Formats: sequence, structure tokens, C-alpha cells
Amino acid sequence: MTRAVPPISGGTMLTTRDGSTVVAADSDRDQLYFVDAQGARHLHTRALNEGDEPGRVVEDAAGRIHVVLRHAGAIVTMGREADSAISRRAVCAQPRGIAYDAAGDQLHVACAEGKLVSLSAAPTELTPLRVLELGSDLRDVLVRGDQLFVTRFRSAELLVLDTDGVLRETRVPKTFARDQERMRPSASSCSPVTASETIRVQSTPNVAWRAIDVPKKGVSMLHQRSRTDEVLITRGGYGFGSCDGAIVQTAVTVGLDTDQPLTADIADATLAVDFAIDPDATFMVMIAPGNFGGMSQLQVTPLAWFDPSAQPDAASAQAGAVVGRDMAPCASIEPLADPRGQATALTLTSAYELAVQEREPAAISLYDLRTRSMRTRIELGGASRFDTGHAIFHARTAAGLACASCHPEAGDDAHVWTFEGIGPRRTQTLRGGLLGTEPLHWNGDMADLRTLVKEVFVGRMSGFSPTPQQADALALWLDAQPALHAAPADAAAAERGKLLFESEETRCAQCHAGDRFTNNRSENVGTGAELQVPSLKGVRFRTPLMHDGCAATLSERFTNTACGGGDQHGTTSHLSAPQVSDLTAYLETL
Repeated sequence: MTRAVPPISGGTMLTTRDGSTVVAADSDRDQLYFVDAQGARHLHTRALNEGDEPGRVVEDAAGRIHVVLRHAGAIVTMGREADSAISRRAVCAQPRGIAYDAAGDQLHVACAEGKLVSLSAAPTELTPLRVLELGSDLRDVLVRGDQLFVTRFRSAELLVLDTDGVLRETRVPKTFARDQERMRPSASSCSPVTASETIRVQSTPNVAWRAIDVPKKGVSMLHQRSRTDEVLITRGGYGFGSCDGAIVQTAVTVGLDTDQPLTADIADATLAVDFAIDPDATFMVMIAPGNFGGMSQLQVTPLAWFDPSAQPDAASAQAGAVVGRDMAPCASIEPLADPRGQATALTLTSAYELAVQEREPAAISLYDLRTRSMRTRIELGGASRFDTGHAIFHARTAAGLACASCHPEAGDDAHVWTFEGIGPRRTQTLRGGLLGTEPLHWNGDMADLRTLVKEVFVGRMSGFSPTPQQADALALWLDAQPALHAAPADAAAAERGKLLFESEETRCAQCHAGDRFTNNRSENVGTGAELQVPSLKGVRFRTPLMHDGCAATLSERFTNTACGGGDQHGTTSHLSAPQVSDLTAYLETL
């Protein structure tokens, strides 16, 4: 294989309704594994096309397996048998989530470009039954009776629709704030801290890795919380691994669609990307591949921790009272026998049995949750997909973070950070070709990725010190991650916008030049400082825009004069509304 190893996304496993078979999608090797959950043996492997990048998996009433192909823009359908036919249907540019609706024998596919596509479960039916436009960054889709639930990845929103496709409401886990002591890191390597200070810790939910519908509890979401208070940029300034210590925390919100959703932080779970809750809603199990090689990747949490009024001791009850009934204190965890390889997905095969997918080498491990032990490990074979850059990008540091915590799937978390002495800075994407866009960071203060690794990964994140060769491997892996792309809804409008973009009239292409759409220089576009010109590759997938996230949409970048609009940021103030629409249509194709 020559394709770059894709980032970890999670959620690539399924247990069939009868509990007999585990299906796992291997996005690294572009194939599917079928495993006998009871007999603990590998049944067969189904090969897909190179570059398909299989993701979410569902089963329909006829026992057919449907798999989202994240990179190929399609879904594949097959039976459980090794010789069953494999059919393929184009569905959208960037498919992510998939759900089966038994009432209409339909599939619903959520796409990152904003489409929710409904189609027959029968693989011979190629024409979609319905296509809804819900806005970009869709992730998971769930079906319950006459309701559809769709999540947005980076904003952690839950969209609640009726079966007619009408959006009824949008929900999001609540923000969090409380006073706490913070240890200010010292610049000296001899003294790790100077003194403590009381700060107001604030964080907002984002990056919804996975959502599931839990009987008795409602829609539950595995997401992150990112700090909105001031972040230190000194050595170790990005915090430490325990709850409220790091600038990014793993959290779970249970019952997001109910009147009383409850959230708990999960301790020491770096880059948790997949979870499951038992049928009786008594415990949760999750994996954190960022912990590979260090702390346990596999954790179990009692759901009682999600109710602050029911904590087992006074200290916990006090912590719950501080933050109110919306937020439980940091959840207690029970590590399981750690997988030998890096865990990327899981599925409950029965009430107390678990299957975990490992990516390198490819394997599935089966666990008995009653004895907290591994029952067996099934080697799946296949070529090694180890990549040094991929390993560094997903590795936990002493700050309790991985690079992928703020750059999920090598992109961005849509978060605006407030850095001490710098001000607001929106996370930048790492997709679309990183090499050749130096210097890096909004301020252009990082000459190259080696410099950035030393300053941010080693310094602020308290990571290990990579060799120059390892840092270069990280740069090469990142450089190979493609920008997300989708065809324009109106090709004629996009073509008119392209002419405007390249014209002397607007001067857009003077700064956003070349195949990376950047001149690699710092410019003042009316935002009060000289900042690096960002690449426009995949720009439609990374709103909000500008260094402080002031433009919620692409069109707002042109209409809001306080947010880089007007004639300091190109010459666009004279454009009519239809011209802005055309220019936006073109930018959405990049």
C-alpha cells in the first residue's frame, strides 16, 4: 500500500443482532473482518478498494452489512458470508455516520459537507429517497421511532429531527465553569512550578467523537471539553493529565435529548474515540488510543457517577454541588487488561462481554467484563501499517493531551483559544499539505515543524523529545493528509466565483496564491495585527474562520467589516450579494 495511514476516528465495529458475529472495519488496510464472537475465531476478511477508508458499520433487518467509505464517498453492502456479493453505491462526498431505519427499511447517511442522505437498504436501489441539507460537519446519525438524531463533529451539537426531516431543536452539552487552583509552571527545569493561583476555569464542549442511543438514558455523546479561559504558553503550560488539569478533557454527556442531561469528565482518557453502555445502563466502557504504551486504553465507569446527587462520599458530593446538577465530578474508572496493540474501536457482544479492535498489528481482543480479563486475542494478519508520524500524532503527553486532541483526524477542533500575552487564536487545520506553507502558527513564529514540535509538543504539552528524524516523519505524515473536498451545489456559480477570485478587481489570489492558496507571508487584513495567510484548501470544512473565529460562515468573512471584511482583506466591499454568493461557492470547492 502507498496511501498514507489515515488518522484514528473510532466507531468502526458492530455486533450483529443475534450476538454471533463481530464486524470490524479496518481503515488502515481497507478491509472488513468477520469474527465469531462465541467461538472466538476469525471467520473471514473481505477486501475493499485501496483508499476506501471504511468507517461506521450497520446491519439491516435482512442481515446485510452496510459500511461507510469515508474517503471513497460511498457505502458498500454485503452479507455475512465470505462469498456474498459486494455492492457499492455513491452517496456523498464525505460520508461519516450511518443508521438503519427499520420502519422504512432505509439507511440514513450523515455527510461532513452537510447532507443527510436517505436511501433504500436494498443495494439495487441507487437513487436516494431524500437528501436534506443540514449544514456542514455532520458526524453520527441515530434513529428512534419517529425521531432522527444527527451530531456535528467539532461543535458537539445534537440535531433533533422528525421523520419528515424537519429540524425540531438543537442541543449541546453545557459549558462548565468553577474556581480552582492552578500551578503556574516555572521556566526553570530544576523547579517545575513557581506558585499556585486561583483561576476561573471555563470550558466549552466540542469534538463529538461518538454518539449512541442508550435505552432508559437517551442519546449519549462521547466528546471533549476545551478551555476558554487563559492558556499559559510557558513550559508545561497546557496543563497536566488529571481532571481539570489539561486544556482538553474527555467527557461523556448522558441523556442529551432529555430534560436532565448529565455530564462527567473521564479521568486519564487521552483521545477517547469510542464507547459503549450496557443494556441495563449500569456502566460505560470506553477506549482511549492516546494512552497506548502508557496508561490503560480500556476503562470502565459506573453510570452512577453521572448523577452528582448520588455520589458515594462527601468529597464527591461537595464537588458535584460546586458545579451543579449539570456536571458530575471526575468519573471513577476501572482499567481493564490493556490491549497489546493500539485500540481504535469497541463493541459489546453481550451484556458483559466486549470486543476491542486493535490497529497495529490488526487484532480483535475479547474481554469478560465480570472478571475484568481478556478472554482471547484473535490475530487478523495483514501488512504492517506502522507509521512513526501517526504514532507521535496520537501519543499522550504528560499534559494528558495528544496532538489529535486539538487536531482531531488531523484537522481542527473549531476552538478559539485565549493564549497568555497573545490573545485569541483559532486552531488551524493540518490537512491539505503542511510542508511548503512555513512559517507556521498564526504569528508565523515557528520556522518549521521541528521548531513547532520543540516549542509546543515538548514544551507546552510536556511530551517526549523526538529526534529530528521522528519530527520529520511527523511532518511527512501530516503533509500526506488530504484536505476534505466536496463538489459545488451550483457549478456555474462556482465558476463565476473563480473568475472573481482570480481577478485584479478583488486581488484575492495575490495572497492566496499557488496550489496551497497562500503566499506564506504575514499580512494585516484589518484585524489589528500581521498574521500568516492561511491556506484555503478545504476552507468550507473549517468554520469559524479568521484567527479569532469571528466569521461563523464563509459569506460572513465578506460582509462583516470588523472581521476582515472591507478592502484591507482583498478588495471586496463593492461586491454585490450575488457576487459574494458566487465567490463563496468557489471557495467551497477548494
